[in-house]
Amino acid sequence: MGFSFKGGLLAAAAGVAIMVGTTAVAQTAPAPTAPTGGFYMANGTRTTNYQTAIASWRADSQFAVDYSKGFLGLEHAYAMGLSGRGQTVGVNDAGVYVDHPLFGSAGKVTGLRTEAVAGYGNDGMINPRRRWEGHGTHVSGTIAGDRVAGQPMFGNAFNAKLYAATANFSAGDFLWYKDAIIDGKIVATQNQNIVDLANTGQVRIINNSWGSGNSLPFNASLPTVLASFNRNYGDFYKPVLDKDVLVVFSAGNGYGVHAGIDAAAPLNDPRLRSNWLSVANYSSFTAADPSTSFCGQTATWCVAGPGSRVISSVPAYTMDRAGILALYPRANYASLYSATTVSALETASVNQFLGVLNAYLNARQTGGPTYNEDAWRREVARQAAAITLVSGARLGDPDGFTSRLAGLLVSTGNMAILTPAFSSAVLQYANDELQRVLNQYIKYTGAGYAAYTGTSMAAPNISGFAALLMENFPEYSTALISDILVSSSKDLDTPGVDLRSGWGAPQMDVALRGPTALRDTRDVTVAVGTVDIWSNNIGDARDRYSAEVKANFGNDIGGLVKKGGGQLILTGANDYSGPTRVEGGLLTVNGSLLRSSATVGGVGMIGGTGALASLTAESGGVVSPGDGVNPFGTLTVAGNLNFKPGSFLWIRSNVNGAAYSRLNVGGTTKIDGGQVILKADNGEWNLRTQMNIINSTGAVTGTFSGAQSDLAFLAPVLTYSTNGVVLTVRRNDVTVASLGRTDNQQSVGGALDVMINNTATGTNRDLSLENALLDASVPAVQGALSGLTGEVHATLGGLAVSDARVIRDAMSERGRSQGGAATYVGNGVSVWGSGVFGNGRGSAHDGLAGFRNEASGYLVGAEKALANDVHVGVALGETRSELRSPRLRSTGRVTSEQIGVYGGAGVGDFQIRVGGSWASADVRTDRTAQLNAFTNALVGDYDGDVWQAYGEVAWSRAVGGTMFEPYAAYSHVEYDADVVETGGDAALSGNVKQKADLLTAGFRTRTVLAGGEGRPRLSAVTHLAYTHDLNGDGPVFDAAFADGPRFLIDGANPGDDVISGGLGFNIQATERTAIELGYTGLYKDEYRDNRIYGRFSVKF
Repeated sequence: MGFSFKGGLLAAAAGVAIMVGTTAVAQTAPAPTAPTGGFYMANGTRTTNYQTAIASWRADSQFAVDYSKGFLGLEHAYAMGLSGRGQTVGVNDAGVYVDHPLFGSAGKVTGLRTEAVAGYGNDGMINPRRRWEGHGTHVSGTIAGDRVAGQPMFGNAFNAKLYAATANFSAGDFLWYKDAIIDGKIVATQNQNIVDLANTGQVRIINNSWGSGNSLPFNASLPTVLASFNRNYGDFYKPVLDKDVLVVFSAGNGYGVHAGIDAAAPLNDPRLRSNWLSVANYSSFTAADPSTSFCGQTATWCVAGPGSRVISSVPAYTMDRAGILALYPRANYASLYSATTVSALETASVNQFLGVLNAYLNARQTGGPTYNEDAWRREVARQAAAITLVSGARLGDPDGFTSRLAGLLVSTGNMAILTPAFSSAVLQYANDELQRVLNQYIKYTGAGYAAYTGTSMAAPNISGFAALLMENFPEYSTALISDILVSSSKDLDTPGVDLRSGWGAPQMDVALRGPTALRDTRDVTVAVGTVDIWSNNIGDARDRYSAEVKANFGNDIGGLVKKGGGQLILTGANDYSGPTRVEGGLLTVNGSLLRSSATVGGVGMIGGTGALASLTAESGGVVSPGDGVNPFGTLTVAGNLNFKPGSFLWIRSNVNGAAYSRLNVGGTTKIDGGQVILKADNGEWNLRTQMNIINSTGAVTGTFSGAQSDLAFLAPVLTYSTNGVVLTVRRNDVTVASLGRTDNQQSVGGALDVMINNTATGTNRDLSLENALLDASVPAVQGALSGLTGEVHATLGGLAVSDARVIRDAMSERGRSQGGAATYVGNGVSVWGSGVFGNGRGSAHDGLAGFRNEASGYLVGAEKALANDVHVGVALGETRSELRSPRLRSTGRVTSEQIGVYGGAGVGDFQIRVGGSWASADVRTDRTAQLNAFTNALVGDYDGDVWQAYGEVAWSRAVGGTMFEPYAAYSHVEYDADVVETGGDAALSGNVKQKADLLTAGFRTRTVLAGGEGRPRLSAVTHLAYTHDLNGDGPVFDAAFADGPRFLIDGANPGDDVISGGLGFNIQATERTAIELGYTGLYKDEYRDNRIYGRFSVKF
């Protein structure tokens, strides 16, 4: 795709600008920390090599389409993944051709509805009378045009959004002068658009590539400029301040004169200085574009941007220049054809039109019967259109010098002679003639690209630059962004900030490392979780000013106020002289602040391993020497140090104080109160360790009000000398038991307290657990206590008592009535078997830990019918249970071998069943006792016994095909195990016991569903019961450490106050054979148990 070069006669002056490549601004900054995933390559891939990433951008054809992005070093932003995402830039210009592919992404352009009469541009669109107008489209593409494959270029902040306000410029539009000046119709001014865009609350930047001309020399004195630019804005621009918007203005295309009045607005309203930028046009680091206006007295908010032959988006059209010129012969417009510069062409155009006006005045004065006023008005209008069309054709731009010609018609002095009626009519006719010719000789071809030159092109390059900075530093105020932007600049022209190029050319690699100078005390807000690093050396702005600038702005000294919950790290040699105050989050000084007095207060913290001039800690403020890389570092205060009441000194120490953070003070240390907080690593502490936390060359006066530590059982103690403060640690009066949050934790804590206080030191005594406790923090101790209790042993006992129901239920099941007939007929022998599998879940309650368990097992039995309603039997089997408790860091496994005897008899409608069993349990436990570096893997391997005896009375009644059997039962169950663990100092031994007296009431049903009378019979069996433990104490582990007293630990008791229920299906295949499958479960608030079972029975 070809490019058109706007400017015609200007092209010769700007022709070399596009040849300045990116190599002219190659940067040598150290590589920053890579974003997650690596640096961004121009082709969309990622790399760990920073230089490779920026080289890929410099070689990218869209990036290198002209010199502008390389001039500003934008490759450094793109390599970090910055693209303007999340930013919205206001464009106050001639409207945007929104059908251009660079504005095709969703929501790219929003239009502002302005106050304007019909027929003008609005909603960010181009004036329909000036469809060729590419200025606003070009500016918008430079700022934020999308990066689209196959297109020649993209905008500096290509993922930013645009908010466009149409500025219906007078240039090129005769009718504007009639409507706005003569008729007084409302056409929103460009200045009002700034306010309206700010009031949307959606823009952070407003670009203004326009301005009014002036003839002041760029080095005019401040009084001279103020006299010429005197304007009382009042609160007109207050919305800019209220919404904290950055207003960017082109300095103007005055060929070396002073920046325009709008770029200089802060001279009339100093409040605007931090929210305003003025931009000159430089074609390279060594040359200003000839057309540019210079910064002048806007220097302290002025930079040099790239604006020479900048390629960007435009609405494309072709203009038949030859056809237009053929309409107006050289003989009639000789001076226009002979001009060789833009200035000469402008002068010739004005003089030609003055001749036309004078001819009209002469004719009007002469009068006569042939004089026709309307005909003369039409002739003057035709000549105005002809002059602007000839000059426009020579410039390659339909605008020509419309504004100069129209200005002659509406100036106050000229209208007094010409009359408003004459000027109004001529402007209307001239507009009609201009539109007639242009409609014939201009063809609109859609989207295109063109190379434009001017500060109008430099300003949007800076606006896009600012949008990238705002994305990188989203919480920063506009004032701080402005300081970062201007102070990042490469110095041009006179050393320092001068009247020509201001600060110079902004450089992105420098800006991403924070400011290099501050013009005032700035708030620095860093969000929680964010770490910003400023690695530049930061000074006072006035120290960068040239003599002529400093003479008028000598009070521009810097300072900062750290706010927000995040961290700001300063690594440079900073010599700004304003205050440094920390009111929120962390300010880490790893460089120096040798001219700024530092204060920390509110909820702020200051730390680092660098040097401060002086430091005052106010109430709430924390001084924390060291940083994340070196937490045991030294923070130096070259001058005086003062701790005020309510302040804090945070000291970080490793084990035993071998390394710790501290303060070195070159002046005096005044302590008016405050607290010392020791954040210590866990380990083995020597209670005689001394830490010199403050070393002061000058005298130390006063004392802290106290000292605290996160160590659970050690307290910091402070002593003072003439030149220092020393911290030691001693045993405090906090007990382990007092930190327990459950009964079991308090019980084991009491035992540990006895052990800690036991001063006996036998040759075989292991003190590793006691030492680990003494050196631990409160949260660490509280987190470890559950793992020290051995609660798993008690809970395994509770599960063993609950699971005794498996053999009890299987034995009591024998001998129950079936359909009203006796189960046992004759004196035969029966054999039976059952199997069960399931799992349970106990939730944490009453201070006991939650757990999960699984159980499986089998039983076989044989019985003898002694009479029709009397039977006796024996049962054998094995069960296996497993338990897991993450909170206790414990697992357990119990394998039990069981034997039982049982019997039953019928008495009328009642049945009596009795029995008893014994189980030998093989218990294996694994648990971890851990407290910081202390870890014991503990193994328990021991035996236990489960005894039980039970009795049951049931009453049976048949109703239809269902047999109902209410029943009541009593069971006495005992568990007894001698626990032995090995594995370290936290190993326990002792005895687990539980005695349960279980009273159960419930009912069972058996319903015949099908079969019978010689055929297999299918029955549904159900049961529902409630069990209460009359004893109710649950399992208790009477435990002890090897060198400690006994203590009691409770365990879960799943079998108490529990509802049991089940459903099964029984198939009586023959008179002698039956099979049953079903489900049974236990239900209570803190325990659920679900199992499936199968049974068979064969009679002989």
